[in-house]
Amino acid sequence: MSAYDHFEQEPDLENTEFSSSAAKTEGGHETDYYSRTHYGFENEDHDALGAHVLSAIGENEATGVEPEIGALTPEVLDQAPEAEDKFAGAPGLDLDEMAAVNDKKHKEENASNLNETNPDDQLSEKVNEMALETQYPIPYRSKLVEQFEPGQTLIIKGKTAEDSVRFTVNLHTASADFSGNDVPLHISVRFDEGKIVCNTFTKGEWGKEERKSNPWKKGDDIDLRIRAHDSKFQIFADQKEIKEYEHRVPLSSVSHFSIDGDVFITHVHWGGKYYPVPYESGIPGEGLAPGKTLLIFGTPEKKGKRFHINLLKKNGDIALHFNPRFDEKAIVRNSLISNEWGNEEREGKIPLEKGIGFDLKIVNEEYAFQIFLNEERFCTYAHRLEPHDLHGLQIGGDVEISGIQIF
Repeated sequence: MSAYDHFEQEPDLENTEFSSSAAKTEGGHETDYYSRTHYGFENEDHDALGAHVLSAIGENEATGVEPEIGALTPEVLDQAPEAEDKFAGAPGLDLDEMAAVNDKKHKEENASNLNETNPDDQLSEKVNEMALETQYPIPYRSKLVEQFEPGQTLIIKGKTAEDSVRFTVNLHTASADFSGNDVPLHISVRFDEGKIVCNTFTKGEWGKEERKSNPWKKGDDIDLRIRAHDSKFQIFADQKEIKEYEHRVPLSSVSHFSIDGDVFITHVHWGGKYYPVPYESGIPGEGLAPGKTLLIFGTPEKKGKRFHINLLKKNGDIALHFNPRFDEKAIVRNSLISNEWGNEEREGKIPLEKGIGFDLKIVNEEYAFQIFLNEERFCTYAHRLEPHDLHGLQIGGDVEISGIQIF
């Protein structure tokens, strides 16, 4: 019995097991496929499957308009007011689905937050206006509605000004301020020193600084990620790991976070978990129907050769086989129809590096899949099968997965 024979059964997410099935070949190369005893469908009452989201994307990013950056003054950490913005989302399940955020609500809340900003922060009027447009005022304060769990990642994207001096990202306990509560993780990106400084504030005092070189320059786009683990944080700059920071305060105490200083923020996201690879799950509801987007956060293994991501129909056909092959320096795209592979498409270079993270976005359109890697268009893959019945996701090979979203 194939995994697809279980589509109509209740999922058993706690006791799902993987078993290797017969290997199939594509172009003379083995590709492993897996079946599971219960396919990962979720009850359709779960409208938001496990993504903790402030905003899917800033307005300027959504329209493709590059925001103009104004001058920012150094942060005033000890006087920054608290202006909390609660995350939306449900606990992490087998497949994360991005929860939409009410734009009007955020605009009203952020406008209120800006009005309450301490005058000592002295943000320029232009920056205040930009913050309103993109829904991310600086200083930015947010409360996590649930505990920061091992495996989850906080993603912050934005841009620095040409005259930036510093900006900070802080994980807090109790409240997102600097009134004496513990700060389990303080990340200070310093352009004036050319360093990134990590520290912890606990029991009323700062600990010993841990320093790394700052990979960014003034005016750069930034992608800063913090992934939590049981004993440490992993810190990434532009998808490259730059620091492991051992917990000095329990991870379970983190309840808020803040962003301050000389930075313009366009995107904030919190979510993910540990995913087993090989990974296999059903896609709930209407599946990955036309108009839907699949977003996968992953990292190729440092010594890996290849991995694959498959989108499947209920009958077992593979509508899209996306197969980066480092050993061949190519990304192969193909479809499996009635147990037969079609012609490979492998045009284009492989814009991936071993050990460096990637964001893969697959947009299902009526006539083709549009595929993006790290926000850059990679290719268009014309549909070889009817695109309305995509209900299965498989991931296998030499890759670590940290997040999966459908929106």
